[in-house]
Amino acid sequence: MARLHRAYSLFISVLTLTLLAVPATAQSLLPQGDGECAKFQATIEMQQGYVSGICVILREGGMLKGSIFNEFGITAIDFTYRTSKGKVKLQSVMPMLNKWYIKRVLKSDLKKVMMALEQGDTSYENTRRHILYQFIPMNDNDSIATSDIDEFNEQYNEIPQ
Repeated sequence: MARLHRAYSLFISVLTLTLLAVPATAQSLLPQGDGECAKFQATIEMQQGYVSGICVILREGGMLKGSIFNEFGITAIDFTYRTSKGKVKLQSVMPMLNKWYIKRVLKSDLKKVMMALEQGDTSYENTRRHILYQFIPMNDNDSIATSDIDEFNEQYNEIPQ
């Protein structure tokens, strides 16, 4: 009887450790279905300053199309992210950030931000350059003007697939 009790205890212990070792799958913060849209309160903090505003990400086919614009509607960055290839392409960048060395860092960091959002993380920090990216999901009842969404859709209808 003691031998059976010991075997049962060992079985329960192994089962418990196995269940604890399985990683929990995080909920992706990116839109999953074609035509779905996600909204984020976006902040990019650097030593020299910061850019903040709203980020809208739309999924079309195997591509995510994103735009970061400030509260006044001025677009800071338009980008696409091909999920199959894991590549970011900057479509347009505001003049203050439109320098080759800044765009190279932005491109690399936005790829890592998209991967973080896919894993359910809301921030990414480039420790080498001391840049912090935060993308906080907005609730459905947080409003973005319909004209902003329409303008976003019009911009990206012109981008070749």
